[in-house]
Amino acid sequence: PVDMNECGPMLLDALIKIKNEQDPTLTFRRSCREGICGSCAMNVDGANGLACLTYINKESKDAHKIYPLPHMHVVKDLVPDLSTFYEQYKSIEPWLQSDEVKAEGVEHLQS
Repeated sequence: PVDMNECGPMLLDALIKIKNEQDPTLTFRRSCREGICGSCAMNVDGANGLACLTYINKESKDAHKIYPLPHMHVVKDLVPDLSTFYEQYKSIEPWLQSDEVKAEGVEHLQS
């Protein structure tokens, strides 16, 4: 159990506390801590969400059930294999594209 009086209010805070104080082998991703990057995505109590945005109810005595994302292969603990995601992301080319062809290494200026 985690002493919530010595921990931040988010699930990610509790995971970091567990890793630092109880189980240094626990593996999970984290980055921005603001719900922007999505790297801390996991399944919490049967719902997919971000650990950095998931509040822990301090009044509840029930333990949270935390799993890796259910639709992805697991590398270790709560870390999913993102290689398929990145392949699909690259295939749709989700960036601005110009009809104008520029020489290699020339910056595309925007106004």
